[in-house]
Amino acid sequence: MSYYKFDRNDVFVNTLRLFPEVKFVVYSGSSYYNDTPDIPGAFTSSIRLTEPINISLYELNIDRNEAAAVALGRTVGPAGPNEVADTGLIYPYIIKDGSRLNFRTSTAEAFAGLNPGELIEGAPYPYTASISKEYYTPTTPRAAMPVISASSVSGDDPEIESYGFVSHLRALKNTINYYRYLSPHFEYSSSFEAGSSEIHSRDLDNSTVGLVSIPSIFYGEKIKKGTVSLEFYYTGSLIARAQDTRRNGELIQTYGAGTTMNNVVGLVLYNEGFVVLTSSATLLSTGVDDYTGTTDFPRWVYFAQSLSASITAPKSTFILDMSGTTNTQVMTMFVTAPKGDLNHSNNPSYLQSGSMSYVTTASAAFIEGDQIPIKNIVSSAYADPTGSFEKTTYISKVGVYDKNKNLIGLAKVATPVRKTIDRDFTFKIKLDI
Repeated sequence: MSYYKFDRNDVFVNTLRLFPEVKFVVYSGSSYYNDTPDIPGAFTSSIRLTEPINISLYELNIDRNEAAAVALGRTVGPAGPNEVADTGLIYPYIIKDGSRLNFRTSTAEAFAGLNPGELIEGAPYPYTASISKEYYTPTTPRAAMPVISASSVSGDDPEIESYGFVSHLRALKNTINYYRYLSPHFEYSSSFEAGSSEIHSRDLDNSTVGLVSIPSIFYGEKIKKGTVSLEFYYTGSLIARAQDTRRNGELIQTYGAGTTMNNVVGLVLYNEGFVVLTSSATLLSTGVDDYTGTTDFPRWVYFAQSLSASITAPKSTFILDMSGTTNTQVMTMFVTAPKGDLNHSNNPSYLQSGSMSYVTTASAAFIEGDQIPIKNIVSSAYADPTGSFEKTTYISKVGVYDKNKNLIGLAKVATPVRKTIDRDFTFKIKLDI
């Protein structure tokens, strides 16, 4: 086996910026990510153990459950103390030791209460992520302060009667206001006069708002500007479309009735992954659907409303298209097979058929024949004789080794490459890191 050392110009790393397309379809209580079908498995109703709208982290537990484990002859059931149980599903676990490793979902108090050697188990895979929709009416509480009163049990010590909360919409207030330099529509609360024919006056705390949340695993670093498109269908017909045509986060209605064309119907937070829908104008006055438990006309604030488990909106279909932005580090390696090298093989087919290898051993010597003929595979226009002899090998794999000559990577070519003494080749290997 021949080893060659990489030169300084043979290995380099660059950044590849990609813009993967993302598509969500929401219809009648079902939703799909990039048209992913819901495939039933041999042991499960859904082979990925999750809905088509979800991304499955690591793609583990494919068509796995307790029945699948039993079918494979494994013993499934509870284990003894501090033993890892076979539940039929892959799940993470840690044994408490001096390293103090723990899961994020486990509290420090729970970890401190365990003895060394005890088992800490995580939830079984798959871990999933999906988009969600929240609907706010003008009376929906955006935030509440905790209620604290004097306790009748502990004397003067205060007692919390109820915990406060902050809604996701209110939590985005500072973020929305931050982007005011892009457009006056990013005012969370404003009475700004945008022109003689348009008055921009609203307070998102007292308005009807739809909030679509998109986890970053779907788009990467940020949503690409100018790629967001929302389509609203009613009984299979497109009734409205909104796009960020100005590339500044404003969602402009570019198709449909109900509002003046080119009106702003919502906002896109590219870096945070949120779509804020603010238009309550009627998009179609000849049909109604169940968006909030009661029937109403289609409106932009109802977009993707059937993501809620209790709402189906059977007559409406929603499509969200966009592109993400991801940066991938790519390592490129140039591997050269030089002239005059790599033209010998230990493969038996390298020798002429029928040739015998003479080998003898003794207490002080090992002798083998040095006149074993090599098979001539040079083609000729005639059946006999063959072409002039030339040592020929075929390269099918390229191995990458560390400094201790441990194999750390293996690249295979689709078709073995013919190598002769007077030919050199350079293989280009690319690896995402």
